[in-house]
Amino acid sequence: MSVVHRFHIPVSVLTISMVVFAAATVVAAKNGTDTIGTVVPDHDIHYTNENSLPRWKIDWDRARALYRQGKAGQALVQYELLLQKKGTIDEARWEYASILIQQKRWRQAGKQLDILLAHDADNRRYLLARAGVSLHEGRVKQAVQQYGELFESCPDGPDALQALRGFIDALEKQGNREAQLPLLELLLLRTPEDFTLLKRTGALALALGKPEKTKNLLLPALDKHSDDAGLMKLLARTEDALHDSEKAAEYWQQLVALEPDDIYANAWLAKYYLKKGNTGMALLHVERQLKIDPINADLILQAAHLHKERGRHGKALDYLSLYLELVPADSGVRQERERIRGELSDGLIALLTGKKDNIEHLWRDVGTMSRDREGVFLHLADQLRKNGEKEKRTDVLLFLHRRLPSDKHIYQELVPLLREEGRMDELNAP
Repeated sequence: MSVVHRFHIPVSVLTISMVVFAAATVVAAKNGTDTIGTVVPDHDIHYTNENSLPRWKIDWDRARALYRQGKAGQALVQYELLLQKKGTIDEARWEYASILIQQKRWRQAGKQLDILLAHDADNRRYLLARAGVSLHEGRVKQAVQQYGELFESCPDGPDALQALRGFIDALEKQGNREAQLPLLELLLLRTPEDFTLLKRTGALALALGKPEKTKNLLLPALDKHSDDAGLMKLLARTEDALHDSEKAAEYWQQLVALEPDDIYANAWLAKYYLKKGNTGMALLHVERQLKIDPINADLILQAAHLHKERGRHGKALDYLSLYLELVPADSGVRQERERIRGELSDGLIALLTGKKDNIEHLWRDVGTMSRDREGVFLHLADQLRKNGEKEKRTDVLLFLHRRLPSDKHIYQELVPLLREEGRMDELNAP
């Protein structure tokens, strides 16, 4: 059975984790060699007879020197020339392959590593590098196989962590999340202080429908990392998955305290407070979403209705007008806007005397409630028409004309009234 199939079974991985002593592995891994290592040593090649240097030694020293000078491209050319003349120097070929890896020239690096492995098939340094190159080349199945065999063959060796990390990354690229989770838990056992790894493991457990596991993994880190937004989001989503909305709300609130513009957290909290009937808090989180997504028509309409429910008709009117700029064909909302304009204008009729100062005062009052003063006053004029109060209607239209002289509708409605009342001289008066 292949290593990939074996690692589909969590028990086999967890059994390995019990055998391997975590701390010793961490120390050993720190002393091990990575796929690229130091790339090129910081010294020339040692040769016993300095009086008669072979050409290959001079070429190799030159290649190393060019790399140390930051001239990787020229160094690669020099390594190619060296290996054409003397292709049996595996250490030089390894340096060449390492630079190719560093330069992300995966196909060429793979060819060089294959040559090295043909000479030394069990060299773990070459095998690890080859697995990494396979992954970058998109040969994911091969990378999974290579990393898996490297880790399984020596799970407590100096390069075990590197092999394990590579194995996990390859499985992730393959989309094999079920096999990835127990390996992440094993890696976490060996590197318990790796907070990023902890969150990655918890997130995967949650994605796999294991919120209890996520909770057990993350809760111990809460005291030390209470200011970490990523942790708060994971815990909130976990409690939500466990159907504990009260606890989830606590974490979402902590998250928006850390990141006020988190749109998902604000959306969740808006729905939560709506269910609880707390329209004030729901509105707060809807308007926070609108700061991030100001032309979201659904959010705008929701804000309008929440303001209306809270008795803030002027603000509701503003949001309805904004919504209609985005969705002009919505006749239902257009009618709703007219109703609110009517409610506001009805409150003005009893206060209206028709005098200029009085109208200006009412204009300012409406301005404190809504930006849609023109709409409210036009509705007021229409209501006065229905009530048969011609003189006050004329006063209101004249006031609007002075502020909106280019509005033809107001002009056409005003002129016959002024003519009928013998007030045409007021049309152009200041």
